[in-house]
Amino acid sequence: MQPKDYYTIIISVIALIVSIFSNFFQKAKENQRSIRKNLSDTLESVTKINFENSKLRKEGGSEEVEVVEMRRIYNSQRRILVAHADFLILKYDKIVTEIDCNIMAGAYANIGDAQKAEFYWKKTIDKSESGPIKHMNLRGYALFLFRQGKIEVGRSKYKEALLIDLPDNDPTRILTTDTYLMWAAAEKNTNNKSEETKLINDAISTCSRIGNNNSRLQMEKRIKHVTAKIETEQV
Repeated sequence: MQPKDYYTIIISVIALIVSIFSNFFQKAKENQRSIRKNLSDTLESVTKINFENSKLRKEGGSEEVEVVEMRRIYNSQRRILVAHADFLILKYDKIVTEIDCNIMAGAYANIGDAQKAEFYWKKTIDKSESGPIKHMNLRGYALFLFRQGKIEVGRSKYKEALLIDLPDNDPTRILTTDTYLMWAAAEKNTNNKSEETKLINDAISTCSRIGNNNSRLQMEKRIKHVTAKIETEQV
């Protein structure tokens, strides 16, 4: 066999190996895209059920037989979808985003599984890709903890959100003002009047630093709405 024949064989073998690996990676990418689409479609269906359930609560009496039955159907559908999404997320963590986990946390909270909801809140925070997103996810987790009766841990998460180093600009001031108001509402539900008042004052102080006139007026309107409710309840 001539040397050139050896070269031809080697080149052919290399080409075959490259082709095999290329096909393998192409199929892997296609499989990943398919799984990602499956997860997105599943979570989209969960959000649609949440929306329909919300409409049902507003439009019908909560104790009507038809409404109760529809709520049960929606909850069953949601449980099936959430179980499927949970399987995909735990198996293919690398393709999972913080908003996926955020939706899952809310879904598990809605079906009464506090343990799984907390698991996904923590996962949401871990996957947060920016300071503002992490801030919002921490305060969402804090609100969940307040509703679970874990008041001190909830407070620590609100504080953690507010300690994140964010740019000193209008978007941050709006975000922070909103967080103070959310925390104040949570304290209100625990009858902690002094902390509620302090947080509203913090909101007022932060709001006063918003440079954009329209944005500041919108936030001032929100604060006035909150303080008006407090004054009405104290009469």
